[in-house]
Amino acid sequence: MKRIRLVRHGLLMGMLALLCGELWAVYLATHHEQLHGDFERQSALMSQIMEPHDHADDMMHGHDMDSMLQGQHSHSGSLATDAMQRLLRGHIHFMGIGMLVIIMLLLVAASSLKSIWKRLLGWSFGLGALLYPPAWILMGLRTVELGPQGAEASVLWLFGPAVALLIGSTLAVLALLIIEMAGWGRSRWLAWAFDS
Repeated sequence: MKRIRLVRHGLLMGMLALLCGELWAVYLATHHEQLHGDFERQSALMSQIMEPHDHADDMMHGHDMDSMLQGQHSHSGSLATDAMQRLLRGHIHFMGIGMLVIIMLLLVAASSLKSIWKRLLGWSFGLGALLYPPAWILMGLRTVELGPQGAEASVLWLFGPAVALLIGSTLAVLALLIIEMAGWGRSRWLAWAFDS
C-alpha cells in the first residue's frame, strides 16, 4: 500500500476519468435525439447561410466555393453525424484511457523507480487521462459550426499537451519495463532513477 500511495493521485484521476466516461455515456444516451436534432438544425442553418452567397463575386475576388467549404468536408456524409461520433469518442476515450492509466500506474507502483519519478508519472498519466477525452467532446460540439478540420484545429491547444503527456508517460513505462527486465536498474549509471 505504501507503494500505491506514491501514485494515488494518478489513480484517482484515472478513476475520475472512468466516472466521467460513465456519466457522459448516460448523458449521451438520454439526450441523443436532442443533440442530433440540434446539430441537424445547426447544419441546415449553416447551409442556408452559404446558399445565397454569390459564387461569381467570389471568383472575382480570387476565392472559390471549394476553399469556403473546405472545413465542411464530412467523413460520414453528415456533419451532424460526425459531431455525434466525436461526442461518442469522448466517452470511449474516457473509459479506455482511464483503464490504461490505472493499469500503467499499478505497474509503476510495483517497480523499483524512485519515489519522485513515481509521483511524476502519476501526475503525467492522470492529467493526460483528464485532458484528452474532453478535447473530443469539445471538438464534437464545434464540428457543425467550424467544420471537421476547423473543429480539430480549435482544440489543438488541449490535444497537444494531453497527447504529449500520455505518449511520454507510456514510453517512460516501456523503458522502465525493459530496464527492469534486463536488470539494468541496479547499475551505477541508473542510480538517479532507481532504488538499489
